[in-house]
Amino acid sequence: MRRIKAFAVLGALVVVGCDGGGTAQPDTIAPTSASVGPLPTLPATTAAAVTTAPAPTATLPDGAIGLSADGPWTLVDSAPGVTTPGLVYELMPGLWAYLPLVEDIPNGITWTLNEEDRPIIEAYLQARLVFFKAITSAPMNFSSPLWNDLYLDGGERLIGVVTPLNAAGQVLDLDAGVVLRPTVGGDGRTEVHALVLDCILNGSVFRNSDGSLADGSTPGVGRDGQGSTMQLDGDSWKLDAIADARGACA
Repeated sequence: MRRIKAFAVLGALVVVGCDGGGTAQPDTIAPTSASVGPLPTLPATTAAAVTTAPAPTATLPDGAIGLSADGPWTLVDSAPGVTTPGLVYELMPGLWAYLPLVEDIPNGITWTLNEEDRPIIEAYLQARLVFFKAITSAPMNFSSPLWNDLYLDGGERLIGVVTPLNAAGQVLDLDAGVVLRPTVGGDGRTEVHALVLDCILNGSVFRNSDGSLADGSTPGVGRDGQGSTMQLDGDSWKLDAIADARGACA
């Protein structure tokens, strides 16, 4: 059964999705600027809305590689739905990132955060964050200068996707919370190109200006898989393209 649900795309959310399972490989991602494809959403589970109170901070384990200390994130001790060991960063209230430190094949963890991939992951998370901040503002606000710093097309395509929702007075509510779980894929990796796969725990919804659920939005938490190509532009990684990647949640 097809259902529409708010979905995080690049630090953004798109209101397309359908029930479905995983595939062995991510769908093809064309090397064009920020394209958006349909994204699968597993059946929702009931979940209470997350609190906006600051999460307890945590300390980086000895010898572990973490995100840059001066980045727009805070190392915390937990996030909704995360039960395996690793680092959890709060990007903003209701939005987290989980980065594994130990391989755990039975639980599908085959990549861990490392120094070589850290700049790619940091650029990816910052690109997603700028969109989440924009789309959770009421009305949506796309004036941040960071768009040009984080997207090859300045975010033009993504902003175009949600502009009709903004015009209709809709806004994103993180509701039960969103947990990004990015990993860097080995296929197609070069010095200037990389693929980020993300199986997102998505508990967000779109709401109308009166606070009611937007048409098609369903509360609860599902898993959304996506793949994003990243490209080195000068000395900075930027998000290039994004597409459905069911294999990210396989």
